[in-house]
Amino acid sequence: MATIKFLKAEAGKQAVQGTPATPDFMLPMVGEYEDAQIEVAAEWDSGTWSGMEIVEQAAKLARFTLRGHGFFELLPVFLSAGFNDQLTASDSAPYAYTDLLTPGAAGVPRPYTMRFGALGQNIGGTGPTVQIPDAYLESVTLTGNINSADITVESQWFGSEVDDNSGAGYAFAGAALPSPLGMMKTLLGAISLQDAGATGGDFGSLTGLTGVLLDWVLTIRTGLSPQWSADSNQLTFTGVRIQTPTITFAPTLRTNATTYAATRTKYEARTYQELQITLTGGLSRQAVLRATGRWTSVPTPRRREDGELVISPTFTAETPETQTKTPHIFGWTIDTRWSHGDGDYLAQEGGAGAVLQENGALIRILGT
Repeated sequence: MATIKFLKAEAGKQAVQGTPATPDFMLPMVGEYEDAQIEVAAEWDSGTWSGMEIVEQAAKLARFTLRGHGFFELLPVFLSAGFNDQLTASDSAPYAYTDLLTPGAAGVPRPYTMRFGALGQNIGGTGPTVQIPDAYLESVTLTGNINSADITVESQWFGSEVDDNSGAGYAFAGAALPSPLGMMKTLLGAISLQDAGATGGDFGSLTGLTGVLLDWVLTIRTGLSPQWSADSNQLTFTGVRIQTPTITFAPTLRTNATTYAATRTKYEARTYQELQITLTGGLSRQAVLRATGRWTSVPTPRRREDGELVISPTFTAETPETQTKTPHIFGWTIDTRWSHGDGDYLAQEGGAGAVLQENGALIRILGT
């Protein structure tokens, strides 16, 4: 299927899958969407030909890409749609989000309703947008470079269908941007490591990685995919299947021979380590991302001059749910200036398996 570009995007967090939400905030991003419905053709010949007899729509599905600048206030949106619903501890600034993924204890991601289009380009008599409900995050990639001032973001999503309101289109909901927005800046990041212990996840004795970070790519794959059910020869997107998430960090670092040798030694020994990436911004904004994994590639340095090396290793965090002794996969602490969430819904409607943590921690549903 062909992809359609859009220049304006709005979003709203749904209470449950299957019930679209009215978008209540704008996403300062562009991208494209695709009507990815699944069709099958029967390998059968009756001697005559009729298209409707041998071709059947098996399922509706939508896919889309969002790309733009990296803002602290939008990180909870990606994490809510990919891992576990993110809610602040209180309605006071800075708005903090903290969570931790562990093997065998999947979170409960929340779907979003998206509207995409462009002003002045009406589809029909109602408006210029299509609507994609039940949208979940497949992956998000953060990219930084020493020659650019900001971090860029590109994310891949899937949803239940591309709905054009029977050809009439939808109007933009008139939602505002999250306010205020704070940009993640490449040069204000820090990387530190320590060997992972038997219990893991403490991140208490970290050592900074020596060198100058020239560029880097952090790719977070959520492990989510559509869950289907069958009804009258039609597959219906009824939920998400949660598989092993993967976090990959690929920096290009100008460093010295000692740091290269130490990193290469950890790689050759297949030593699990705890990696912490810290991104800071203005007005108390900060994102601390933590992952337990190992160096899966440490190639020979590309350049050697004046006692310095340029290396491009790859750190990967991927722990199957069967490895329940590994206590940590991926976690984060994010301080923003915008509250994204609806704690009343989870506190009242969490039901079986819901946990309301005490001592000021965020409200969280723990389930499968």
